[in-house]
Order: sequence, then structure tokens, then C-alpha cells
Amino acid sequence: MSEFFNLEKLLTFFNYIFWFFMLNIFFSILNIPVILFFLFVGLSNITTYLPLFLVSLIPFGASFTALLYCMRKLVKYKDLDLFSDFLKGLKYNWKQSTLMWCGELFLIFLLSFNLRIFSTVYYSLPLTCVFIVLMVLTLLTTTYIFVLISRFSMSSMDILRASVILTFTKPIISIGNIVIFLFSLMLFEISPGTTVIFMASIVSYLIMFLNKNLLESLETKSSQA
Repeated sequence: MSEFFNLEKLLTFFNYIFWFFMLNIFFSILNIPVILFFLFVGLSNITTYLPLFLVSLIPFGASFTALLYCMRKLVKYKDLDLFSDFLKGLKYNWKQSTLMWCGELFLIFLLSFNLRIFSTVYYSLPLTCVFIVLMVLTLLTTTYIFVLISRFSMSSMDILRASVILTFTKPIISIGNIVIFLFSLMLFEISPGTTVIFMASIVSYLIMFLNKNLLESLETKSSQA
């Protein structure tokens, strides 16, 4: 009997490896523009070619939301219909996630432009600090936007409002979301060849795991409304 359970755990483990690997492949295919940017322009030239980099990031919004959609099912039900669930995540959320993501990319461009202006050309420490804070808040809010889109059918304005509120009312989760991204980048710097195979899948899984209780709480409130 113990051997059977050990075999079942082993099969489950390999299922997770397969799901993570394939979802990362799907994600990479949809994000070929930014991969080409890294290959031909380079990570070190992002600030120089920031507009081109932001344009290449446009597919990221819908593809990452689809990953979160799949990972929510994996966290909650421990199972996944790989192709069907990923396609559902794209079909249900691609329009809203892409439009909101494009708005965020434009905001990031404006904040970066102003930050560069007031930190170099027309130096102003107070304004530089203001734009840094706004940039950080934008990044903190972005994760909640993707998480909420992947789970709830809400208007874009309601998604944005809820994301801003959660950023301030759930500071530990907000910081945790960013730490996950930073930790994945650190691993990528240490071992890019291995990390890139699973990075997007691992990041999305950890984010949904971290936000599991929050989503369950919001689901309960939504059903009672």
C-alpha cells in the first residue's frame, strides 16, 4: 500500500513538471517579440530602447493572465486540463488583459520618461522621489490586476479600483508578489539556462499560491453580494 502511494506521489510530481514545462512553452511562444528583443537588443539596452521594449511586452498581459488562470486551478484542484485550460484563459481574458496592460505600459513609459527628465536633465529630488513612488505603486498594482482578471468578470474600472485598494490593504501580499518576481530574476541571473525553462510557470504558480486565501475571501464576498 505504501508503495502505491509513493508511486502516486511520483506520478503527480512528474505531472507537475510536465504542466509547468508545457505552460512555459506556451507562454514563450506568445512572447516571441520580447524574446527577440533580448536576443538582438539585449537586457542592458532596455533603457536606451525603452519604447521598443514596451511594445514587445504587449503580448505579456494576455499570456500571463492565461498562466494565472491555469495555476489557480492547479492550486485549488491539484489538476489541470493543459491545452483546454490555457486556451480558456486566453479566450476569456485576452481582450481585457491586453487593453489594461497596454494602458499600464503607457503609464510606465510616461513615468520612466519623467523620472529620467527630473533625475538628469532638470534635476529635482522631490519630483524624482514622487515618480519613483508612482512607479513602485504601479508595479505593485499590476500583479493584482492580472490576478483579478484571471478569476473574476469585472469591469476594467472595478478591477483597477480593487487592485489599488488591495495594494494598500494587503501590504504583505503586495510585497510578496514583487519578491517573487525579484527572486525569479535573481535565479535567472544565476542559472539562466535552467531557470528560463520553468520561470514563468513557477512565478505564476507562486503568485496564485500566495493569493489563494485572498481570492477565496473575495469569492465568498462576491457570492454573498
